[in-house]
Amino acid sequence: MEIFLNNSKDNSQVFDVGDEVFTSAGKSYEVQDRIGAGGNGAVYECIDTGGNIYAIKFLLRPSKKNSLRFKQEITLMQKVDHPHIIKYIDNGMVEVTDKYGNGTEIPFVIMEKADRNLVDFLKETDKVDYDIYAAQFRGLCGALEELHRFAVHRDIKPENILIKGETWVLSDFGLCEFLDPEEHRELTRVNEKVGPAFWMSPEAITSFYFGKDLISTYSDVFQICSIFVFVLTKNYPGGVLSDTDSMNTTPQIRQLLITALSNDFKKRPMDGRELLQCYNNATFNAN
Repeated sequence: MEIFLNNSKDNSQVFDVGDEVFTSAGKSYEVQDRIGAGGNGAVYECIDTGGNIYAIKFLLRPSKKNSLRFKQEITLMQKVDHPHIIKYIDNGMVEVTDKYGNGTEIPFVIMEKADRNLVDFLKETDKVDYDIYAAQFRGLCGALEELHRFAVHRDIKPENILIKGETWVLSDFGLCEFLDPEEHRELTRVNEKVGPAFWMSPEAITSFYFGKDLISTYSDVFQICSIFVFVLTKNYPGGVLSDTDSMNTTPQIRQLLITALSNDFKKRPMDGRELLQCYNNATFNAN
């Protein structure tokens, strides 16, 4: 079976992976239909011998830097445990053949398969009711709290929030940066753009232009709360938000989101733990 990075297949990252892959734990998975792709990897559906369906992500640009990031991504997925974080299943290496007949080995990771991402959900939904978003926002704040025990995500965008059943889950940890110096490997160049287009925090953009190391857990708070506003309004939350902006939510949640999107990161909740506390206070006071 061919796996590839771009839909056109007109690139060097086209590989024959065979019909099944074997993980480091010795389990076998049959590779099925393509789900999507990012900058360096592609995601396919796969099925184990018991008929369980998962998602398998292949690293199709296995440079030294990309391979280290992929390894860190797997390590982080193995550490975190939260119902609103995509669940790690297994990983391994597979021998593949490129379109010129050359053999090489690429890594893969197997995880839960979601039903769709947040963008697809919003395109199909006129309005997200309080009973839905209140619980899902709380869950994602909790996911950020769990993630921040180990790392900064740095790449939170609507496409990286997946929906499995009724649960919104945080995914795609390829740009994560470990907080523990003993685990962290510096893979980001000075003045490298780190983060998703349209959803980068102010300090991430400042870091890009001036090479300052400012990105931290509060940057994730900015990104995820930008998405919360996007869910509530179906409008990109650019510009400066104020107390008079309508967000189709309670005054308490609106005020929290405005604070969390402060240009000055010192005014925001500092991490997922503080964001969850603030969110719980806002929803408690709203009732």
